[in-house]
Amino acid sequence: MDVSNSAYQAGLQFIHDYNRCFYERDIDRLKGLYSAQGFTVFWDNHAGCDSDRLEDHFDKLADFFANEKDTESGTIEELLIEDVQVHASANTLIVSAMLRYASVPKPGVRSTFVLTQEDAIWKAVHIHHSFDPNEQN
Repeated sequence: MDVSNSAYQAGLQFIHDYNRCFYERDIDRLKGLYSAQGFTVFWDNHAGCDSDRLEDHFDKLADFFANEKDTESGTIEELLIEDVQVHASANTLIVSAMLRYASVPKPGVRSTFVLTQEDAIWKAVHIHHSFDPNEQN
């Protein structure tokens, strides 16, 4: 996909904004990236983190930010973003990418963000993260 494409840029910017909320442990800013009207489900690559209600998802994230739950490296670290693909139609973007923890790059985390545009802002209605089974030992 052409890097100058506005849909691609919007999708990539969403990933950066989303990740920045984790790096800064900013739950309020993160809440602004989700659609309150159309949220369906969040599937995570860590046990016990899935949510089918937005409030449950935010409660789990607030606990994660406050209590520094275990991660692969022991802290929240910047993610490498690879292989971004964006598909756009009307007011929907489907953004997929391989995310990698810098300290533990394999297995990568296959990530999909389904976004809808609300008041000219891209917001998540569904997010899915899963470790790449092709890279697991």
